[in-house]
Amino acid sequence: MVQQFSLSRHHRLLRAATLTAFIFSWTLAQPVDADEAKLSTPKLIIKKCEDFGVNGQGDAKQWQSVDWTPLNTRGKGQHDYTARIKMLYSDKGVYVLFDGTDKTLTATMKEDFLDLWNEDVYECFFWTNEKHPMYFEYEISPLGFELPILVPNLDGKFLGWRPWHYEGDKKIQKKVSVTGGQQKSMSQVTGWRAEVFIPYAVLEPLQNVPPKEGTKWRANFYRVDYDDDKVTAWDWARVGPSFHEHKKYGTIVFGKEVEEPEAKEDIRQLKLADWQPKSMMKTKVTRVNTPAFPVIDVHNHLGGGAKTLTDERVKRYLKEMDDAGVKTVVNLDGGWDNKLKETVAALDEAHPGRFLTFALINLSDFESEGWTERETNRLRKSFQAGAKGLKFHKSLGLSYRDKDGKLLGIDDARLDPIWALCGEMNRPVMIHTSDPAAFFTPLDRFNERWHELNDHPNWLFHGDKFPTREELLEQRNRAIARHPKTTFIGAHFGNNPENLEAVGKWLDKYPNFYVDIDARISELGRQPYSCRRFFIKYQDRILFGTDTTPKADAYRLYYRFMETDDEYFDTAESHHRQGFWNIYGIFLPEPVLEKIYHANAKKLLGLQ
Repeated sequence: MVQQFSLSRHHRLLRAATLTAFIFSWTLAQPVDADEAKLSTPKLIIKKCEDFGVNGQGDAKQWQSVDWTPLNTRGKGQHDYTARIKMLYSDKGVYVLFDGTDKTLTATMKEDFLDLWNEDVYECFFWTNEKHPMYFEYEISPLGFELPILVPNLDGKFLGWRPWHYEGDKKIQKKVSVTGGQQKSMSQVTGWRAEVFIPYAVLEPLQNVPPKEGTKWRANFYRVDYDDDKVTAWDWARVGPSFHEHKKYGTIVFGKEVEEPEAKEDIRQLKLADWQPKSMMKTKVTRVNTPAFPVIDVHNHLGGGAKTLTDERVKRYLKEMDDAGVKTVVNLDGGWDNKLKETVAALDEAHPGRFLTFALINLSDFESEGWTERETNRLRKSFQAGAKGLKFHKSLGLSYRDKDGKLLGIDDARLDPIWALCGEMNRPVMIHTSDPAAFFTPLDRFNERWHELNDHPNWLFHGDKFPTREELLEQRNRAIARHPKTTFIGAHFGNNPENLEAVGKWLDKYPNFYVDIDARISELGRQPYSCRRFFIKYQDRILFGTDTTPKADAYRLYYRFMETDDEYFDTAESHHRQGFWNIYGIFLPEPVLEKIYHANAKKLLGLQ
């Protein structure tokens, strides 16, 4: 999994799956520095024991002789919870005990083999032989549901399947216990613990199984928590963005350690995933510290609620905005009800003119009776409380399914009153539909975003369980056509910057449709001639946005793209590396810059 994300995650490569609303515009992984050196090479000696039954409590006498091994928070983290593990082995299998504090059981899935990584989860990975590219992954949710997977890593390409004939002696024993609350979805608790026994029989395709005294496996342990729409992840061995960076796993030693000489790596066997070429081009570098005109960033994620939006955090936002010449930032994380009110109070009301908050609606129970009326009334109250617009994540069309497994479509009639309300109250809809074209194609040698998807495999939506990208965009366009009085802003350049001709046709056909540029200058900047012509032609319909928490250097990269004719420069500072290419500036005329930087947004948002 993981992070950006970024916890990047992996499993979409293993099986088609749905993505939750917020996953993940983030990367929780951080570069390993000297202080984290220990996290890069951890080692754990595993004691042998007699077999015992698991009950989820971890109170068997065999555990008493084993110390807890803490897991380490990835990046800064957003929850102050703890996470730790214990491990034992016997003649028949291995035991793992997971434990951690928590406040909410953010888990709704009630079957095994579902996409558990999208909710609260513990995970362990066992790579039993470094010369063999196959390893085992196990996930367990606080509701006691599991996902065991066998994963072959073939030159960086992940393929996975359920263990064959997963029954009888091969079946994993598992139990979960909860403290401070009930073991049910969204229950308030103080912590939860999972105890599992993984028999060697289920690991039959792997080598070095069963282990002998002195056997070494590479391994890692993880926890991910999603409380309050925030993500925190923990690991034992510090990996990068992807939880599948198996070469960075730690080592578990069975019984006692026997030193073995390490083999030297041969550069001729360099893996594609490890190739990081540096350009030899020498080109002009123009630093644009402040933009030609004040900026309104219409697409950002600042968090929501009073606990997140502390005075200190908001002051950091304002400093970065001031340093970069940003007048106003639109925060798309407003939520609803009390969270929305707290967000408006902390941003819009505390700093008039500097922040604008958009609301969200609750799609999780869209099948319940009266859902449309309930959410429409809630949204009206959000607008009355100060929300300046409505945001839809890409999960609409990709994630929310009814009891029969059918996805909630973007053009579903149950959403019509919501679109209509936005038109009635003159509130724009920021809608993120689908994703880059490469995310809907196989992750193979032809995929131009191979490196990025390898780090964030949960961003891959290729497979028969997902609509095609074209179907999703058509659903969105049908909703736009049905509601001509409602203004729609297509996030990420309408999520089709690879095809400017198509975006132009949409703008021509739907006068109530606009696009923003957030997180897509990697695509736009590699077609500078066409892009410049497009921006000039549609200068009244394009908005500035970043999708990046306020950071002066990130804004300046956007200014460089918009204002200069610099050639072949890296965009990583603007958001994160997207694709394996550099971009070119489009040196827009000042009248066009003024409209895109702020004039268009002022008109749509009703600002003075």
